[in-house]
Amino acid sequence: MHEIAVLMKACDMAEQIAKDNRIRRIAYLRLEVGELTGYLPVFFEKYYPIAIEGRPVFEGSELIIDEVRGEGMCNACHSLYNIMKHEGRCPKCGSRDKTILGGQTFKIKDIGVAQEEEGDFEGSKEAPAGT
Repeated sequence: MHEIAVLMKACDMAEQIAKDNRIRRIAYLRLEVGELTGYLPVFFEKYYPIAIEGRPVFEGSELIIDEVRGEGMCNACHSLYNIMKHEGRCPKCGSRDKTILGGQTFKIKDIGVAQEEEGDFEGSKEAPAGT
């Protein structure tokens, strides 16, 4: 299970971005998790409170996860399909020869910045990060 180490690194990066941009409080951390990364979003959700413990910039923040489907194109018949759903085999012709089109990435998609007075979102800072 590598989720906790990856999540800790993402939180470290978000915290550094906040520091570099003089952001006092992060309202949310949005991660993009590809289905083919092998990471299970449920573990990111489970360990988020532990990852942000003792980090005031994350106080009251929310973790948002956008899951990206593992899409592939069959090199034999050119059908598009979900690789995970079909266990790597083209549902049309049965071939395992494919080109992966998506679902292999993990990144910080954005960071929500909390407003000081109202507790609303001020905006977001793009923060692409790969692991």
